[in-house]
Amino acid sequence: MGSLSETALDADELFRSDDVVVRRVPAGPSDRWVVTFDHYAIGPGFDRPGFGEAYLRSEGISAIHVMGRSEDWYQYPDMASALATVRAATAGADRVVTYGSSMGGYAALRFADAVGATDTVALSPQYSIDPRVAPHELRWTQDAKRIRWRPDLSGPISCSARPVVIFDPTGPDRWHGERIEQDLGFRAIRLPYTAHPVTTYLADVGLLGPLLTEVLAGVFDAPSFQRQARRRRAQNGIYLGELAAAQPQRKASTALVLARRAVEVSPGNYHAQVSLARLLSREGLHDEALTILESVVQASERGLTYVVDLGNALVLAGRIADARVIVDEALSRTSDVAHLHAWAAHICWLNHEKTTARRLIRRATMLDPGNTPYLRALIDYYFGAPLSTGHRGVRATPWLRLVRWVMREPLKPNASERTTRPFFLRRRDDPASGGAS
Repeated sequence: MGSLSETALDADELFRSDDVVVRRVPAGPSDRWVVTFDHYAIGPGFDRPGFGEAYLRSEGISAIHVMGRSEDWYQYPDMASALATVRAATAGADRVVTYGSSMGGYAALRFADAVGATDTVALSPQYSIDPRVAPHELRWTQDAKRIRWRPDLSGPISCSARPVVIFDPTGPDRWHGERIEQDLGFRAIRLPYTAHPVTTYLADVGLLGPLLTEVLAGVFDAPSFQRQARRRRAQNGIYLGELAAAQPQRKASTALVLARRAVEVSPGNYHAQVSLARLLSREGLHDEALTILESVVQASERGLTYVVDLGNALVLAGRIADARVIVDEALSRTSDVAHLHAWAAHICWLNHEKTTARRLIRRATMLDPGNTPYLRALIDYYFGAPLSTGHRGVRATPWLRLVRWVMREPLKPNASERTTRPFFLRRRDDPASGGAS
């Protein structure tokens, strides 16, 4: 994507504060601009290119990149001033397109009017993750509780720009997409089994670039685009892998056929390979699953998401000591992610390291206060006993039964938790498993 030094050669900052930087990169005609917003997992600071900067430069598209200092969902008091500089810089342009994915899609919609956008492209956008607005949204709970949400950025969306919104209705993005449709009074493009964010799928089938350039040129045809996107899915590993993962247990053989087909049509696609490995683990075919995941970990230069997947597969294979080694590697990479500490605590508990497990789960609950699954685990690890076998790991002692009964109301799962997989078995595209959007 290029380094900051490369960016600085022909870019200029329109705005800078401790929270926000607005960087202009004129790479083409000045009557058309794309205004981008960062996605989740951008990392802290501003020593990085803007979202999509390399592609926009290569295509000769002038862009303005709005960059937040971290994954704060743009809840900054100086956002209005930052956006005003964007509006002034694009004044008089024929077309101004806001563009973002997931967290960036949230911003692309909510800030479209503030920058004077004519169009907006929001891919897998979130309506809001404010716990008061979306209490069922569990993918970003640590951030959602940490952020001080601005009321004007959590209410109904007002957007006079022409919206292009694309999302996968088979996953947790459905609620967000439907709320956006309701507020804006239009029908979004729905692409089932394309995962979060749909951005990756569109890039994989060669439609991400044409989408943006057609919107920028004013010739975008939504029905035609949707037909093309669906037509290409049969030969795409992301789609086939997601479809495989969605199959019920009674159709395990069908799921494996689909997952193997996903790897066959997209042999270099990590998503497809991990989908197959998870199904193989579920069916007890551990050796093959571990071979695939070890290859992905190596090819991705030990990407943290895939390291966690490998640890999960080792647990399911009964190789707890090997999974414990993975824990040390994962924790050495980050110190402030609650779900990672909860995952590590579980594996340490299975390895009969009760003191370490308790320390790690305490850290998880400190990082994400009020997280009911973590609180349950904390109680289990303090009052229960490790089982000698299995990956669930807690034997209910009389003390544990008593504490669970006393805490039955605080520990009662909400509707969302009842349908959410345990934190150590979540899907790769769920940020709570180490992934990111």
